[in-house]
Amino acid sequence: MGMSYKKAWYLIDTMNRCFREPLVVASKGGSARGGAQLTTMGEKVLELYRSIENQAAKAAARDLDRFAALVVDEPPEG
Repeated sequence: MGMSYKKAWYLIDTMNRCFREPLVVASKGGSARGGAQLTTMGEKVLELYRSIENQAAKAAARDLDRFAALVVDEPPEG
């Protein structure tokens, strides 16, 4: 994802604090047994987010196509 482990956990911690229940839980145990898991609340939030994202894309599709038509294929050099 192009971000540090520390930043990823910071973002997960921030999301966990913003919702009524944690979205992700971590388990200790080293490289073989440790890790993170999406909670039931996390699955619900992800499903809702994807639904919102899909609805927004459909609603904006025509304008996004018109916007894209205004953009050059290759930016000018330096």
